[in-house]
Amino acid sequence: MKTLRPITGVSAVVGGLSWTSAALVHNSLPQGCVGDACTLGGPMRGASALGVGLLVLAGAFLAISLAGLLLLARREAGVGRAGVSGGVACLVGLILLGAAGVTSSFIDSNWEHMPFLVAPGVIFLSIGLALVAWSVWRARVLPGSLAATVLVTLLLLPVANEQTSLVLLAIPFGLAWTLVGAWMLGTVRQAVPQVGVSARGLP
Repeated sequence: MKTLRPITGVSAVVGGLSWTSAALVHNSLPQGCVGDACTLGGPMRGASALGVGLLVLAGAFLAISLAGLLLLARREAGVGRAGVSGGVACLVGLILLGAAGVTSSFIDSNWEHMPFLVAPGVIFLSIGLALVAWSVWRARVLPGSLAATVLVTLLLLPVANEQTSLVLLAIPFGLAWTLVGAWMLGTVRQAVPQVGVSARGLP
């Protein structure tokens, strides 16, 4: 499918920018309680409709770009168990984070069990993305330096506490994923002149 690469690239750019924007919007809200302060009845950081909307948008386009990368990897060299496991883990993580955002926005922003959605969601998403990045690098869909950049930024996600300004540590991943999309779109554009030259050279 000739459109798979550009669709994946655009989805990665939109997903990465939405993820970054969601972190910035969430950080603009009053900080919530951490640790013992929560057990003493301290308020947790809520969520805004804009932040949740951006997070849902990011999740949707991240899922599309992840699926595109896995399809490209399968076409080149196969994804194996690591790629399939990574895709499933990412899906579970996105569902948990989405559920946390909806609960915080529309049900109860001070729900005491919120960490049981957020923490596993971040862990599943981080592990899944790491497996996908490894799979697409092994299949040579992405250059090693770009895959390594994504992997490094994933190390920050588990400590990106959404109750404090540490949520900003999620931004590097969003920017790295945006770079993935930009690189893929760049390779598509580079291929266009070559096709044109070949066509003109035909008798």
